[in-house]
Amino acid sequence: MRRFILCALALVVAWGASAQESVRDEVVVNGYAERKVTPDKFTIAITISETDSKGRISLDEQERSIIKSLKSAGFDTDEALRLKNNYSSYKRRGALATRHYEFVVHGAEELSNAFAVLEELNLHSVSLNSTTCTNLNAIREELRREAMRDAKHNAEVLAGAIEQEIGPCTYILDNNSNGDVYFNVNSGVRIRGISSFDDVPEAYAKEAEPMEFAETTISHTIQAKFQLLP
Repeated sequence: MRRFILCALALVVAWGASAQESVRDEVVVNGYAERKVTPDKFTIAITISETDSKGRISLDEQERSIIKSLKSAGFDTDEALRLKNNYSSYKRRGALATRHYEFVVHGAEELSNAFAVLEELNLHSVSLNSTTCTNLNAIREELRREAMRDAKHNAEVLAGAIEQEIGPCTYILDNNSNGDVYFNVNSGVRIRGISSFDDVPEAYAKEAEPMEFAETTISHTIQAKFQLLP
């Protein structure tokens, strides 16, 4: 029994020494990468209602007018324009039908042109609904690779400072999330004297101006461990 206990103690001591040795033989570093991106895909929300024309112009007529005007301006409405919902509300004077659409455009120039066309139609509501970057997933994947390369470089710098080298990577922690990216507009989206933002003074919304979107920085951070060679 005594011999068994001594053997067990020897194994525990050896395991502890081995664990300490493995800690001393690794270098733990962080890697970081970032990229500035701007939106290139926009969704415009369009609402038409019978109240706009007091019922004299049907929703079908208004829809045909939207499609005709956008097509005349060079837009592909078959792919970009889609109906979101169609409903009626009841008031004293009867039912008032309303339809909501989404219209997708690419690039700030197309966005500005679309707003100009839609403003001419005197619709119930036209507003910028959402913005995004079409190649966001590809950018995030590249940032992962850049962050990993940065971690390796950092490990090499630290090891070189003590005249050592790094070996294989033994651990990678990637806990970044792929959440939504939000883009801010530098100025109100103005369409021929009308601003889509309530807080833009009327004096600054007299004529259409080029739309500018602030760059948004997306980043990626990883943690990695490399073997530390003698």
